[in-house]
Amino acid sequence: MYDAIYEIKYRARRLIDTHPRLYRVLEKGWYVAFWSMIYAANLTGKIPFHHLRDFLYRTVFHIGLPKSSTIYGGCTFFSPWKMQVGEHSILGDHGFFDAREKIRIGNNVNIGKEVRIYTLEHDILSPTFSEKGGQVTLEDWVYIGSRVTILPQVTIGEGAVVASGAVVTRDVPPWVMVGGVPARYIRDRPKVDYTLGEFAKILFQ
Repeated sequence: MYDAIYEIKYRARRLIDTHPRLYRVLEKGWYVAFWSMIYAANLTGKIPFHHLRDFLYRTVFHIGLPKSSTIYGGCTFFSPWKMQVGEHSILGDHGFFDAREKIRIGNNVNIGKEVRIYTLEHDILSPTFSEKGGQVTLEDWVYIGSRVTILPQVTIGEGAVVASGAVVTRDVPPWVMVGGVPARYIRDRPKVDYTLGEFAKILFQ
């Protein structure tokens, strides 16, 4: 959506030479529209009713959110329209999802409260402090404990468990449990085959 406007803006760079004043107006307009959309998505997280909140996420902010999945209250976003959530997945309350480089969440994924997922970060070795990053992927049956931080360009394999408070800096293999800062292998996890979200959603959360 707003990324398409972003592309159009940069394809129209000839306006810098021919109509610099018009280009500045378009630049400012894009900037205001983008951050207004982010602000509105974050305000939506404060709505205490699941059905209304999830409806707005799907229709206004274009999060790929099936009706069998839910995002609990208080969550905040960057570029929510670049998020894709699978069936029967649960995103806990007060999480932060930076989807500027895309976040892909599989089926039956359980994400605890106050989880932080980043897809972009500053390169401290860059002379210009430039950004670097990439897509974050959580495959099916992943379980993320509360207050976990996941850094850019990480894939968490099918059925993996990340213990509460961990900081994930690299890919996690399927069917293992990791924890700590940075996250390291703790133990294997037996393969499972359950379906989340078959119970009633917690009221006002």
